[in-house]
Amino acid sequence: MAGKDIEVDPRVQWAMDIMDQEGYSFESELDKLLPTATGAVLPFAGQAVKNLIQRQPVKTNMLVAAALSPVGFFAGLMIRRWRNNINAENMATMKHYILTHPERFPEPKRTKYADLIIPYVAHRR
Repeated sequence: MAGKDIEVDPRVQWAMDIMDQEGYSFESELDKLLPTATGAVLPFAGQAVKNLIQRQPVKTNMLVAAALSPVGFFAGLMIRRWRNNINAENMATMKHYILTHPERFPEPKRTKYADLIIPYVAHRR
């Protein structure tokens, strides 16, 4: 459940159940790999663009890019960790607001999908 060590108002228990991730990470593989891969590839792309602008062979000075690639990979890891911390802080802020203002979050009325379907009306001339 959502509130293991805190008292949750029964009026907002439904919201805490929705926000509870139950230990599962909803981060996709692309979300995990994109910052780190971008950081690792960026030195190579930057060096290639610099070489093209200076009208040099594209693969010139790629040793510098190879040396900076692990630094870019680490920077990507730090950016991903920074974003995850911001997301966790935002989630904690939302939970705190819901817990302190339960009157603003009434439980939504449960509707069936069949009740949401609007009948088709043909608009012909």
